[in-house]
Amino acid sequence: MAKTVAIEFQYFQVCCLDDSTKTEYMYDLRKWISKINSDFGKFDERVREVNNIKGRVENIDLTDDEQFYALNFMRMEEISNTYIVRESERAQHIDLEDDEYIGRNTVVLYDSKINVVMVQRNRGGYGVAAIESYINSFNESNKLCYFRPISNEFEYVGQKGSFLKLDVRFANIRNFRAYNSKAFERVLDACNELECVTAHLEIGLGYARGEELNANTIQEAISDIRDARNRDSISAAKVKFSDDQKSEIFDLFDNLVHDVLYFTVPTRGELGFHEMVERMAKQYRERSRAKVLNLLRSER
Repeated sequence: MAKTVAIEFQYFQVCCLDDSTKTEYMYDLRKWISKINSDFGKFDERVREVNNIKGRVENIDLTDDEQFYALNFMRMEEISNTYIVRESERAQHIDLEDDEYIGRNTVVLYDSKINVVMVQRNRGGYGVAAIESYINSFNESNKLCYFRPISNEFEYVGQKGSFLKLDVRFANIRNFRAYNSKAFERVLDACNELECVTAHLEIGLGYARGEELNANTIQEAISDIRDARNRDSISAAKVKFSDDQKSEIFDLFDNLVHDVLYFTVPTRGELGFHEMVERMAKQYRERSRAKVLNLLRSER
């Protein structure tokens, strides 16, 4: 029986920092790809261990329409805590030979025209920082590649639409100050009476349709949440907002542009690299590229 899995992807612009001048440039990943293909053609030549993370780039391909590059980064773990389990027998540990590893991959799509990467979030695989370190381990110059997050900051004032939910987690509510929100003042009074330190405030509409939260009150609350003086008091804050066409959840501090794609994985089977790339390219080409491009233009 097949299983549906949700995989998140985040977007970054590939940049380069000249260490001597501290100047930021766009980093052309095609030059690095060409170097890997020409000078490091064998799998063992691509293996690097950086910051105690060992791995290699497994695949470097073009998408079917040759618009984007697809890269498959494989993390290689020497420690195996994996077992084969049969229903009627004792579990058997998978022992590794000297040249064997437990692998976990991270798939990346690269748009060379605007220097943007779409990176799979995969727990146990290569993270963004590890990919950056891996790429830089092959670079001989003082120009360091890094992935700059592409954020879609929520501009809450003057937005046409409806606030549907506010979710705030306080790391230390005793240090939080309500500079604009009378509603938050009353929340603080109640928490002080309870003598609590942490708190989780979730305000929403439940299953009610066609209703919305009071926009002025929510905007005042968001103003206090985003006030720099309160930043250390809050661990997380999100708002759900609808513009009549769709509703979206925004992180009020770090709203990285992202997509969630759903894949059907066969039982005891593999979610293949090329299958993932095909879906990623379709999503990026048809929906996400325009949004990313608009955000990059607005930064200029």
